[in-house]
Amino acid sequence: MVDPRTGAALYRDMRRRMIAVARRLTADQLCANVPACPQWTVRDLLAHLAGSTADIVNDRIDGAPGEEWTAAQVAARAGRSVAELLDEWAEVGQRWEEIALRAEHPSFLVRNPYLDTGVHEADLYGALGLPRPPAEASLAIADCTVPRVAEDFDDLGQFMIYTPDREYRLGIGDVEGSVRVGTYELSRAVYGRRSRAQIEAWDWTGKPNGFTERIAVLPQTDRDLID
Repeated sequence: MVDPRTGAALYRDMRRRMIAVARRLTADQLCANVPACPQWTVRDLLAHLAGSTADIVNDRIDGAPGEEWTAAQVAARAGRSVAELLDEWAEVGQRWEEIALRAEHPSFLVRNPYLDTGVHEADLYGALGLPRPPAEASLAIADCTVPRVAEDFDDLGQFMIYTPDREYRLGIGDVEGSVRVGTYELSRAVYGRRSRAQIEAWDWTGKPNGFTERIAVLPQTDRDLID
C-alpha cells in the first residue's frame, strides 16, 4: 500500500503534469476520442477530472465512480472553456490533497486520489500519442490495487504475478498459473484497460483460467488497447 503523504504527492504531480499538457492542446486535440474511455473526447476527460474532484471535496460521492456520476460532471461543464476547467481542477485539487493527507475518509476512492487520476493520465497520454506517465505512478497503482483484487481469487486457486518491480500473490491453494508482465501493463489491466486476449498473451506458465476476468476492478474492455 502507498502511505498518505506519498499518495497525496503522487496526485499533486499527476494533476500538475496533466494541466500543463492540457493548456497546450489544440482544438483538434481536445476533440480527439479517448480510446480507453470511448464515450469521451479529451475535453470530456478533463471535465470529468475537474468535476469528480469538485464532487469529492464537497462530499458528493453517491454513485461514485459509476457512469451516471461521471456523466453528470461532464454534462454540467459542457459550456465552460478548457481554461475554466483547468483552473477549477487546480483549485479543488489542492483541497483533495488535504483530504488524502488526513487519511480519515471512509471511502477508498477518496483516500487515494492518485488512482483514478493516474489511470486517466495514461488514458490521456494514450489518446494524444504522448509518452507514458512516470514509472512511479504505475507502480503505485499496481501496489494499491492488486492486493484488493487478490481478495476475489480464493476460489480460483493461486496465481503469481512477476513484474520487474514486485511479486504479487493472488488467491490460495495450489498454484494454477504464473505470469511475467510489465508494471505498466499490469496497472492498466487492473482498471479494465486491457482485453482478455491481451492478458492471455502475457508470458504465462500454466493457464490463466478465470484470472483474465477477475483481475479488473472496472469493466474490462472488449477490444485491444495499446498505449
